[in-house]
Amino acid sequence: MRKIYTFLAVAVMLFSTALASAQEPVTLKVTRGNRDIVNISNPTIVGIANPTDKVTVNGTPVHVYKTGSWGAPLQLKEGDNTIHVVSEGNTTQELKFNMVYDPDYKMPVDPQKVEQEKKEATFYPTNLIVTTKQYAYLNYGAGADRLGGAKINYLPQGIDLTAEAENSKLYRVKLSQNRSSYIPKDMVEIKGKATPSVDFMQDNVVLSTTFSVSNNGNADRVTVRMDKKKPFIVKEYANPHKIVLDLYGVQCNTNWITHYQNLKSIDNVDVEGLDTDVTRVTIYLKSKTSWGYTFDYNGSNLNIDIKHTPANLTLKGLTIGIDAGHGGPKSSGAVSNTGIKEKDVNLKLTYILKDLLEKEGAKVVLSRESDVAMTMRERQDIFIEKGADIVLSIHNNAGGDPIETGGSSTYYRYNVYRPLAEAIQGKLLAIKGVKDYGITGNFNFSLSAITDFPCVLVETLFVSNLWDEEQLADPLMHKKLMENVAAGLKEYLNYCKKAEGIK
Repeated sequence: MRKIYTFLAVAVMLFSTALASAQEPVTLKVTRGNRDIVNISNPTIVGIANPTDKVTVNGTPVHVYKTGSWGAPLQLKEGDNTIHVVSEGNTTQELKFNMVYDPDYKMPVDPQKVEQEKKEATFYPTNLIVTTKQYAYLNYGAGADRLGGAKINYLPQGIDLTAEAENSKLYRVKLSQNRSSYIPKDMVEIKGKATPSVDFMQDNVVLSTTFSVSNNGNADRVTVRMDKKKPFIVKEYANPHKIVLDLYGVQCNTNWITHYQNLKSIDNVDVEGLDTDVTRVTIYLKSKTSWGYTFDYNGSNLNIDIKHTPANLTLKGLTIGIDAGHGGPKSSGAVSNTGIKEKDVNLKLTYILKDLLEKEGAKVVLSRESDVAMTMRERQDIFIEKGADIVLSIHNNAGGDPIETGGSSTYYRYNVYRPLAEAIQGKLLAIKGVKDYGITGNFNFSLSAITDFPCVLVETLFVSNLWDEEQLADPLMHKKLMENVAAGLKEYLNYCKKAEGIK
């Protein structure tokens, strides 16, 4: 208890020091929203003043946060508008600027840029054999956003694919007679020109042979035997709990599946031919909760390892990976109105969560321990090598209206991990004043795209929201946020116990 009081006293002292620093004379300024011309009548402007000053915008008082941030929605008439901002404290400061409201205004578009983007996205015929590099993945389509294209799944290294078309960034590859997919060019190596096929089935299809299912120590293993490495699409379903693996360019010729004793994760395995060159393997699972699975080729035999449920479903004895989002000189993440960097807050929150979980007996692995740049694959590798049972990626959000858009949100890729996201989100929303920004599934985040472990990304608050920014400047709120994330993790483990019938 004495340690808690000491922490609180130090936290209050630090927060008071930060506020005192913020109360040094600040030049009144508008930091966002003072555009010359807009096409909406109620844009929001945001600025900075002395935290103790009274600020008005066109005579209307606006709230000034402890950070010194302030914001106000404007009410514009069509045509020219004068905006008058006044800050009154030890001195009076004023700003005046004009804004034009034109409901028909459209942002100018660079036609050359549009034409260039169209050219880069256009596919042209090609005829190449490419082979997957380590960590290659398939995309559903040719589109993309800031997180890249919509991923299907990762593929092992050394799978040959026929590229039938290409644009500046992607190959369209033929998986089977009737299905194509997309793969980033930097994920493959060119082996050479493809030989024109007289008989696609004869030239491109292999047979599946015997399967076996065994206990491999920490996981149950399904071994699929065939004559050549082939691409596949794999997906895990929650109810009933199963993993479905579709092998492309593989004709079903499996007449027996040997199940060995002492299986812990797998109930049984079934196989069927979906098409003349597509074989489906369905792995029915005993466990009600998922702890990840991996796949790789051993020669031309595909091994799928489904992890066993941990013997002890409490934090004590589990390895929890914590990823502090962003980092390094080129990846600050979002930056708040007063200059708070997301990467710094993420790292602070990570260390608080680490301390809380270690006190509960968990082993904690961090992706980054300081302000360093790391690729997503480097982060993934650390958690895989250290045997993480669950991974949480800590971020803070940004975007939208700086007054209205804010709150906590959680993100997962696979539906089997939705309960983890729900448990953490519920605890975050129990904090007074925190808004609900929702739970997002099918989230195309690279760290959660792999299937090696359950992973949830947590956006604790919005760096761009003025109320949230005030909270993120407060060490007491840092601790509260991470206490509730830890509580959500414990609630999820209790859910797993109940689901698995463990007392």
